[in-house]
Amino acid sequence: MKRTAAITLNANMTPMIDVTFLLIVFFVVVSQIVDRDVISLDLPAPENPAAMVTSSEHKMVINLVPLSDGSIEKIIVGKHSVGTNEMKKLSSMISQGLASGTSEVHLRADRSTKYEHVHQVIEAVRGAGGNPRLHLVVDMEERL
Repeated sequence: MKRTAAITLNANMTPMIDVTFLLIVFFVVVSQIVDRDVISLDLPAPENPAAMVTSSEHKMVINLVPLSDGSIEKIIVGKHSVGTNEMKKLSSMISQGLASGTSEVHLRADRSTKYEHVHQVIEAVRGAGGNPRLHLVVDMEERL
């Protein structure tokens, strides 16, 4: 009786490795696109915008969280929260960001926020030094 050699089955792992690599690349790219510094605000919508869309990796986002009377409840810079009476602390946070390579500051304020509060934050950005580009964020979507 003749014995036949045992057949060994080898699974080709190359396609599975390729798919896994593509999934990793996809999630890395998507995680960079998602803006983590965005909170829900009703941004102003200009009638005739002369605006540009910026996409800077080195940006600092400042969110002004409004109260119903038009004043500010708190100021959120990245993951940190600053009180409305802590403009020097805000200015030092901006200075630290500028020292670490931030070149743009994006200011997001609700349309119901009084300008005097927005102006205080603009002055804090100016007081931080370093001359960053300040962008006022608006809603560019058409409203029906």
